[in-house]
Formats: sequence, structure tokens, C-alpha cells
Amino acid sequence: MAKKVVIFGANGFVGGEFAKQFIENGDKVVSVSRTGEPLGNESWYNKVEWKIGNALSKGFWAENLKDADVVVDTIGEYKEQPNENLTFEKVNYQSALNIADAAEENNVPVFVYISADDIPGANKRYIQTKRDAEDNLNKRKFRTVILRPTTMVTDDDKIDSTEEYHSIPVDMVALVGLDAVENSKENVTLGLKEIENDEIDA
Repeated sequence: MAKKVVIFGANGFVGGEFAKQFIENGDKVVSVSRTGEPLGNESWYNKVEWKIGNALSKGFWAENLKDADVVVDTIGEYKEQPNENLTFEKVNYQSALNIADAAEENNVPVFVYISADDIPGANKRYIQTKRDAEDNLNKRKFRTVILRPTTMVTDDDKIDSTEEYHSIPVDMVALVGLDAVENSKENVTLGLKEIENDEIDA
């Protein structure tokens, strides 16, 4: 049965891949982002319902979660922009909590959160805010699918798989996420190794 999937950031690199995979799965996709519909003419754009909303604060955008079956949070900040008040704490942590609050209020059963693996050299606060968000989400009443990829790339990019924390194709992350939405029964957290091996406890 087709699901209503609300993706925060489907106009971005990661969110767009999730949108394509859910559309291919026959689901209805709604995107919520600060800028709405992206520029360009990708064939899948007209299959998404584009909405404007800023999850960095609570607001009217929460109404888009009504009757949703899945929420996908792809919002993330790898490099802070303090001059614009875009800190790790605000973008990686507080926005996730704002979305989670709206998801609970609308009784959304599944929450997908794009986190990050313990990437060497990454800012410690970047990783910590992701972990703090994970901890909060896992205490909620919805089922969580937490994905911890490393750097995500396209299929055309070269990947050195001999490196322990090598890059990973974004479409693989999205496919594993969709698989976990469909088949896992409990909260799951999937790091690089689990994503590559599609290790999901059903």
C-alpha cells in the first residue's frame, strides 16, 4: 500500500535521492524545505509536492505531517555558519527535535534520521549533536531508522573501499533506509558496515 512520506530537504543531494527511491516504490512524497521546489527539470520533480517550511523553528510546516506514514529528516550541517546562527546544536539537534515533536503530534509511525558514522577528523561537536539527536529520537513513540553513513557520493565518484571510513553511494544509503522502513519492526541504527551489507534485523 502506498505511503505518504514527508522528506525534510528533498531538494538537496541526500533528500533528493530518498525522494526518488520512495517515488519508485510507489509512495507519495512531500518535501518540506526553506526554499521549496528546486531549480531544474529533473523528471521526478513533478511527482513531489513541494512545501516551504523551516524546521529550525516550530511553525506552520507541521501541518504537512498530517496522515504521514514516514518522516525523513535529511537536515544536517557539517560546517557551522555562526554568522547566520547555523550552529551544529541548532541545525543537527534542535531541528531534529522540532520535526520529532511534530511527528509525535501527528502520530507518524516511522522516523528516518540521517546521522553520521564516527568519521575520523570530523568536528567532535558535529558528531555529538548527531548522537544527542539519536538519543532523543529513540525515546519517542515512533519507530526510528537511524542511518550513519560516511561521506555520501554519486555512483560516478570513485570510492576507495580499502579505507575503513570510505565514502558510500548515496543511492545505497537511501535504498537501505527504505528497506528498513518497510521491513524492520524495532528501532534500528545502521552504520557504514551495516549499510553496505544491508544488515537489518527484521
